Amino acid sequence: MRNSLILGLGCLLVVALTAIFLQDPAIFYTYAGIFGLIFTGVAAILTGSSVSGDRVRANFRLSTAKDRAAREKWATYCVLIGFPNLLLAAIVYFSSL
Repeated sequence: MRNSLILGLGCLLVVALTAIFLQDPAIFYTYAGIFGLIFTGVAAILTGSSVSGDRVRANFRLSTAKDRAAREKWATYCVLIGFPNLLLAAIVYFSSL
């Protein structure tokens, strides 16, 4: 899990350095926000939180405990990559207004 957080911060660092080099804060919150939304969306898909209740029950019955644990693990990784990007994109966006 620590590696996924480091990966998320690494993506954030690359975007931040690019924005600093080009002297445009819009680059930072745009691309950091996109990375954050993509990884958070993937996590939502993996957990099944974006489907209705009957689909969740059907998916639960068809999957094994091992499959659910693997999806939860990957969803956690995706959240840890996406959350720092979304958080700092929001901070930079609202501080530049």
